[in-house]
Amino acid sequence: MIAIIGASGNIGSKTTEVLLAAGQKVRAIARHADKLQPLVEKGAEAWIGDAADTEFLTRAFEGAEAVLLIISAQMDAPDIAAYQDAIGTSQIAAIKAAGVKNVLFISSQGGHTEEKTGIVAGVARQEKRLNALEGVNVLSLRPTYFMENTFNAIGMIKHSGINGSALKADVEMTMIATRDIAKVAAEKLLNLPFAGKSHLDLLGDRNYTQIEVTQIIGAAIGKPELPYVEFSYADQKAGLMQYGISESVADAYIGLYEGINIGQLSQGVRNAETTTPTSFEWFVENIFKHAYAANA
Repeated sequence: MIAIIGASGNIGSKTTEVLLAAGQKVRAIARHADKLQPLVEKGAEAWIGDAADTEFLTRAFEGAEAVLLIISAQMDAPDIAAYQDAIGTSQIAAIKAAGVKNVLFISSQGGHTEEKTGIVAGVARQEKRLNALEGVNVLSLRPTYFMENTFNAIGMIKHSGINGSALKADVEMTMIATRDIAKVAAEKLLNLPFAGKSHLDLLGDRNYTQIEVTQIIGAAIGKPELPYVEFSYADQKAGLMQYGISESVADAYIGLYEGINIGQLSQGVRNAETTTPTSFEWFVENIFKHAYAANA
């Protein structure tokens, strides 16, 4: 049995699907039953509850050979660091109480430090907690910036005719499709080829600038002249808060953009193991375009 926290999310759901297709028993953990129904129909065992509830989480972990941990962001959290720490400490307590021996943690590029990494600092703190556990094998995956984050620009492209953010236009950065993260996560969970404490960087197929990202999107949606506009941090924060994101979370994301702009989240070394297959061109053609067309 493998237990998956956040089984209804982007990475958790895809990982669960790969595991189920391989014949693996999966305990899918999430807050809302309706979001797990597609996985239940494929054979997953649904556990509905809050990851901050240590007693619930302990029961969900009992008997699991391995668990996948994710700390999802709560976008309206008044104190995002406190929220991340509450979830993280609940996970640690449940691991201890349930006697879990193998943990795969979805961390992030920047997970090596709490300095100048914004919202990623929360997963860096969780890496430290996990690495302090005795008798537990822990592998922290450190994926880079998600290609799916570009979905956030769809409304701006449609209504303002631009793509933009506080990311520097010409800074090279790595990007990854969540399906590639899920494939690696599932393989590690199926085979458990890790012992002790370790991490693995996942860096996408190559480096991109926001200018190139915008050109790829523009060409695919019939807007070849689509410009990229670099926002100030203040304007980016104001824009985030307009969508109901708390000031604490907005500040944490601004910290993330600052970290990317200075290279703090580009510490991984590219090699055959850290390079993943999906290109942004493929992602835009096969995934982004459908999301774009479906957005009114």
